[in-house]
Amino acid sequence: MVLLLLLIAACGGSAPDTAPPTDETLQRETHAGRLAYELERDEEAVARFRAALARAQERDDLSAIADNGYNLAVAELRANAPDRALADARATRMELERRGAKPFPALQLAEATALYRTGAVAEADRMAQVVQHSEDAEAAARATFLRGLIADDRGDLAGLATAVDALSAEETPPFEADAAELAARLALRRGDAVLARLQAARAVELRQTTLDYRGLARALALEGAAAEHTADKAVAADLFLRAGRSAVMQGDQSDARAWLGRAIFLGTGQPVGRDASDLLRELNLDKS
Repeated sequence: MVLLLLLIAACGGSAPDTAPPTDETLQRETHAGRLAYELERDEEAVARFRAALARAQERDDLSAIADNGYNLAVAELRANAPDRALADARATRMELERRGAKPFPALQLAEATALYRTGAVAEADRMAQVVQHSEDAEAAARATFLRGLIADDRGDLAGLATAVDALSAEETPPFEADAAELAARLALRRGDAVLARLQAARAVELRQTTLDYRGLARALALEGAAAEHTADKAVAADLFLRAGRSAVMQGDQSDARAWLGRAIFLGTGQPVGRDASDLLRELNLDKS
């Protein structure tokens, strides 16, 4: 759900005469993982970061363990494996704590995101609140967005409004997109479907600009829900189809099924409904 920045595991120290020898295997696996991640080869990135983490553990290099444990969790989140991401983020955090090191906010945010996506909403909210009050401004802003999503899921209008207000001052596209999406959710909760459609459409445009396609699909579905509330069934069906298609291409089967199902319901007897049915059928065949 939340876009997380990839850390690059650093090998070596600050001065050539005091630095330990560079572990070329660790460096190579980390670089390969980063390259695979940048090329959106998600499973390859997961495999490479796992190999880098194993090498860091063999080396007993806490800094490299932290970096690659985090990298691995982020890659697993994008590969739609939140269970694995949760296990790896939690194991990395616990090792840092066990060895007297403080977990960094981005790692905690990865764990909070995995918790949210595995249904442990209360625990996700507690951890996101910790990140929200950290000194890492970017991680804090992303934690605010996550808490806004959680507030929306709970029907907590006050919490959702607080998150919207907190993000409204952000001026960079990723956070503008977060603010627009939460504003759309708040408007929909308040019964203003017209405003919700406008804000969701803005979020779609910004997500496309920042290449956040998971967020884009979510915003398309949100715009579809708003269109449905304005009784524009044809437009709503089209938006849900587009959201479901994007999710299919990302390998996100759970959301794809929900959104395509909505498109089928709203577009019964129409080409958009048949297109959604075809996509869902292909998804079912792939699963079997």
